[in-house]
Amino acid sequence: MREIFRHCSIWFRLARINFMSQMEYRANFITGIMMEAGYLLAKAMYVIVAYSAGKRIGGFSPDEILVFVGSYVALTGFYAGVFAMNLFQLSRLVHDGSFDLILVKPVNTQFLATFRRSDMGAFFFDTIAGIIMVIVGLARSGIAIDLPLVLGWSFFASAGAAVGYALWIIPMTLVFRIVRADAIAGLADTFWDFNNVPMVVYNRIGQAIGVFVIPIFVITNFPALFALGRLPPVWFAWGIAAPIIFGWIASRLWNSAIKQYASGGN
Repeated sequence: MREIFRHCSIWFRLARINFMSQMEYRANFITGIMMEAGYLLAKAMYVIVAYSAGKRIGGFSPDEILVFVGSYVALTGFYAGVFAMNLFQLSRLVHDGSFDLILVKPVNTQFLATFRRSDMGAFFFDTIAGIIMVIVGLARSGIAIDLPLVLGWSFFASAGAAVGYALWIIPMTLVFRIVRADAIAGLADTFWDFNNVPMVVYNRIGQAIGVFVIPIFVITNFPALFALGRLPPVWFAWGIAAPIIFGWIASRLWNSAIKQYASGGN
């Protein structure tokens, strides 16, 4: 536990440094916020279409669809603000040998390589906007927002973020073997968009794959399903187990793959 708290403290310091660096170029920071606002508007179009049609989609009302989209937007804050910058820079670090500097630091290598950069503007904007959408959707659905619901949604959102992190790490471990893995980073990035809409739009086979094989739907669908009281017991248990299982797999693959790193800008 002491190591966990130590690394959390390090991350907060890294986030502070990154934020200070961003604020040196405030026009760029504001432009980034505006870009996130554009993305948010595009995501909101799904909800606007649902409200305009006035139809239930897969048994979910437009207000309940808003809860799904809000959960997706909130988790996108974690992805865009915490994961994405590191996702696309890892290949460059390995290619030009900059990864050497990470190896000599007295902290966990996987942690430093995957959490050293962050965008707090995108993180706060998306997270706050998503939470507001969830609250509005729940209120309009007549669901009381009490402490158990808040804690449950927060837990499954955190578990979903952990699963998303693991699903990104697993394919990116190939970078230590093939060096240039920009295409793999792009492919991993596209998987995030599968959560744009509730998983009920996919058939049963697609849902089973997206829940148990490549658990992309665990990331944003499970928090929404829990908040709406529609998370089956089996999925409830899987939502707890998946981050542990896939986190362990990602860690094992990372430790194995890093042995292939040849250093020196190969």
